[in-house]
Amino acid sequence: MNRCDDTHPALDCRHDNPASPHPEAHPILVQASLDRLGKRLVRARKLRELTQEDLAHLSDVSLSTLRALEAGADGVALGNFLKVLQGLNLLDQVEDWLDPRRDPETVNFVERRLGGG
Repeated sequence: MNRCDDTHPALDCRHDNPASPHPEAHPILVQASLDRLGKRLVRARKLRELTQEDLAHLSDVSLSTLRALEAGADGVALGNFLKVLQGLNLLDQVEDWLDPRRDPETVNFVERRLGGG
């Protein structure tokens, strides 16, 4: 189901993303997150005094893949993103993603089960 809605900014979708290999719409919130991640990758790379070429080589990804990630492109494989994090020695940060202790739904479920048990 397409949740694009021109009347609500949070549901507005991008149909004109040239970096996307597919013409499907992408919610603006997702694209904003990709843009922020790309900027953070650039900052992390520069703080380590690495060129794009250096980081691509360290990460075993193509230069075009790294450039796409840094630009916030939506069509890059998650595995390549993780390789770049490894190249930056930041892969351990992935462990916090989807941590059930940080998920309010999981915490509520456990509390209900323990409280009702």
